[in-house]
Amino acid sequence: MEESPVPVLRVRTGSGFISHLPEHLAMNSRHLLTAVGAGITTFVVVAVLVIKLLGVEFSAIVGVPLGLLAGLVVMIGLAVSFDNLDVNARRAVSVYGTFGLTILVMFATRYVNLGPSRDVLSIPVMVGVGIVAGVVVYVIPLVRE
Repeated sequence: MEESPVPVLRVRTGSGFISHLPEHLAMNSRHLLTAVGAGITTFVVVAVLVIKLLGVEFSAIVGVPLGLLAGLVVMIGLAVSFDNLDVNARRAVSVYGTFGLTILVMFATRYVNLGPSRDVLSIPVMVGVGIVAGVVVYVIPLVRE
């Protein structure tokens, strides 16, 4: 078997190698969560902005698909290019993604109605907790240094 000039990640199964991915395309869980979180954040921001700016009765019909499209573009873009970002850009993107994941978890908690979550988790509270979670994610690496 010839050696590839590009470092390759091989995924092994019981029957042999099933995937040959260049290392720069291999993604760890942090990259994946950051990309998904950034996509969620972008979806929420774009959808809310379009709905509020249009201000007509059925503006969600336009805002939600545009938000989904923007979120998918951001998620795919980050999934592909996360390794090419410098350290400060990675931190900023991690904060941005953390906000989206935090909002998603709180909406899910509110949806399944765990305890008094509907009363406690209002939109301003969720945004505040998302911002605090983002600040914590930004500060933790600074404290470790």
